[in-house]
Amino acid sequence: MRGGRVLGYVYVDAVFYNPFDYTKFVQGWCRLEDVRRSVLKALVDTGATFPALPEDVVEKLDLPIYGEAEAETATGREKVRISAAVIQIEDRTSLSYIIIRPRGTTPLVGVVALEQMGFRVDPVTGRLIKGLPLML
Repeated sequence: MRGGRVLGYVYVDAVFYNPFDYTKFVQGWCRLEDVRRSVLKALVDTGATFPALPEDVVEKLDLPIYGEAEAETATGREKVRISAAVIQIEDRTSLSYIIIRPRGTTPLVGVVALEQMGFRVDPVTGRLIKGLPLML
């Protein structure tokens, strides 16, 4: 799915991978089936810099925690925990920092990952359009 609109929001099917497992796959040390992953319907948020995942997904994928940083979020300025993941939308991937959000929140894909993969959002159709990727 290239993206779909639900009440003015754009959602995509995205796969979030454990970055260490994914690196082992790329290096030929394991099969893609062995990489810890979570397939999620994620909100494309062009107002968000980095992707965000709920804490329960971060725990399930055993993502690394790199620490805390102060960030401007939808709820205001706050300290957030930072992780990293490999994100796949269609046939494109991105390695990105991840903001860890509370359990049960909606997964987000922000502009950093979208730009790395070469996607932009068509504001008329609410669909993702492929351009040239920065990462493959």
